[in-house]
Amino acid sequence: MNKKLTIAIIVTLCLLIATTLFLVLRPSSQPNEYRIGVVLCLTGRGATYGHRALNGMQLAVEELNNTKPFRSHPISLIVDDSQSSARQALSAFRKLIDIDRVTVAVGFVLSDEVLTCAPVANERGIVLLSTAAGSDKIKDAGDYIFRNRESATLQADAVAEACIHRYGTKEIAILHSNAANGISYRDRFRDAIQRLGGSVIIAVGYNEGKTDYRAEIEQLRSKSPKAVYLAGLDNELGLILKQSKEVGFFPQFFASAGAISQKLLEIAGSGAEGLVCGSAPFNVGSKDPRIRHFVSAFKSRSGEAPDWIAANSYDAIYIVAALYKEGTINAEDIKAGLYATRDFPGVGGRTTFDANGEVKKPIVLVVIRNGSFVPLQAERD
Repeated sequence: MNKKLTIAIIVTLCLLIATTLFLVLRPSSQPNEYRIGVVLCLTGRGATYGHRALNGMQLAVEELNNTKPFRSHPISLIVDDSQSSARQALSAFRKLIDIDRVTVAVGFVLSDEVLTCAPVANERGIVLLSTAAGSDKIKDAGDYIFRNRESATLQADAVAEACIHRYGTKEIAILHSNAANGISYRDRFRDAIQRLGGSVIIAVGYNEGKTDYRAEIEQLRSKSPKAVYLAGLDNELGLILKQSKEVGFFPQFFASAGAISQKLLEIAGSGAEGLVCGSAPFNVGSKDPRIRHFVSAFKSRSGEAPDWIAANSYDAIYIVAALYKEGTINAEDIKAGLYATRDFPGVGGRTTFDANGEVKKPIVLVVIRNGSFVPLQAERD
């Protein structure tokens, strides 16, 4: 074999090898799997909310992975526990970015978690989608921050309207957690009450994680309020209602959406009777076929009925999956896709993101009667 032929053969083989490697290793327009980061409070003070959110997300993934294109390119959730700590949420979020290389992360039930992780999301260009956090500060948290639940302002406005117009109470006390969520609800509720011609005669803050709230209750009782607005999480609010009954303090109680929880009912017992809460529009008893399917599937999977957090979390995965179906993969395109989302037909309400990554959904008022949350309209009519 002469030298020229040998060189020609070698060149041909090199070209074949290079072509084969290119075909095998070239980036695909469709990844082998779609990885979504999840940061949830699965232990600690917010655990009841976190587990409901996770069950909603997992149900959505199970359903989606039985449809095209996800049968061959499945969605996988990479779940990290924030332990109900903003610091741990940040650590988990950084791990999802640096090690798991996600482009979008969902969950972030607690407002403190969202606000702590937001600067990193904006700096690194990673989409953060909260399914439950209520603080109004989230509206200004940055270009990569979204949430598919209504803000504290919308919630507080609806409850304030009930206080003034339905119950005729114009002098109201507030008892709130000192976390970002509780402070935001306190401020928005006080603003709404004053705008409607009422007044807040006392506002008392408390630190989460305590077991005795009698001192705070006595501060309220010293002002003899006819109504008290509670803003916080289910464990503490349940104890406050229970201990209020024990010391003979019986104002009309109102509360933020964090009170809507089976755990609160278990802790407070009959002390929760008559509590009025602002709620997201999700209706577990809806006749809508999509919602009936979701409720049935969620019950079969988790053994309990879903709530608005489960519904929003289920919707969040479907919203992101809809973008994946359009070939939207990188964070910049996902961000643009979320801003362009209009009237997404979720089980937790139709979702449209505005220029701040916020949604507007109607607020429903519920009241506790005989140990259950029922619509206030039906209860009063």
